[in-house]
Amino acid sequence: MKKRILAGVTALVTLAAMSFSLSGCGSDESADSAKAEKITVVQQYGMAYAPFQIMEEQNLIEKNYDGDVEVEYTQLNSGSSINDSFMSGDVQVGAMGVGPAITGALTGVGYKICSNMSAQPHRLMTTDSSAASLKDIGSNDQIALVNLGSFQHILLAMACEEELGDAHALDNNIVAMAHPDGMTALINGTVKYQLTTSPYVFKEADQGISEMDVLSDVWPDGNSFIVAVASQKLHDDNPELYQAVVDAIAEACDYLTENKEEAAELLCENEDVDAETMLSWLEDPACSYSTELRGVMDMATFMDENGFLEVDGAESISDLAFDNVKGN
Repeated sequence: MKKRILAGVTALVTLAAMSFSLSGCGSDESADSAKAEKITVVQQYGMAYAPFQIMEEQNLIEKNYDGDVEVEYTQLNSGSSINDSFMSGDVQVGAMGVGPAITGALTGVGYKICSNMSAQPHRLMTTDSSAASLKDIGSNDQIALVNLGSFQHILLAMACEEELGDAHALDNNIVAMAHPDGMTALINGTVKYQLTTSPYVFKEADQGISEMDVLSDVWPDGNSFIVAVASQKLHDDNPELYQAVVDAIAEACDYLTENKEEAAELLCENEDVDAETMLSWLEDPACSYSTELRGVMDMATFMDENGFLEVDGAESISDLAFDNVKGN
């Protein structure tokens, strides 16, 4: 505590200085409180991530948040890069395939699933029109997919277990390639097979490339592909902003479902096609946008039983997703 100043003039000066100082502190606090919240939303590439594009175009997080928030949208090339960004605290919201999301939630990356986002067609495509089953794939035939441990690898393993009795029967056939690179390799004959998703399955079909029906029994159309994840810190420390994110995803999914022609106009440029083509892709029965999980626990159980996890598996959906998430 400051000593009392008995001299009147000195006391007045001191009081004036104290008044100025206190008002200054008040201004700093007001400035701090007026600062907008800031979150970073990260995704990968492709029409499966369309809800985030709609959220950005229409400022849906800002719309659903009762306060000031600055939202930065960015893109990364892989689920591992997204996980690194979550662990460093640089990202609060992201989207990725179900398999990597399961792995991240169980290994302490610091997030859980906050919503489903999309289901998309997944097909094993081949230039060998005579190939009818996985048994027709020779030991030297290469299968292009994103990487080992990816969503596509897990789907292939599920099909292998179903048909060949060994989830890892074709692991040695896998060559890691990004979706567009795999499509190019398939078309030019560098590889004979590719397990991929939209829009590449549509583009390849237009090139006369055949589809092998080996996935429909193990992963039916409509099962989850891309899920949204949010950091535990965002969920716990700012529940209002977390809820705004969840509400924004739901609004974006509804928009994509109910306004496909308008959505096609927004999305076609990213895929370098016309709006009519994009609309035909959006109207494919296997393409859907929804907040409800489907098949996630089935995949988590399969991953645990077939060596895709280095930690204990999920006992329930609550190990993977926040309480607001519907489905399993």
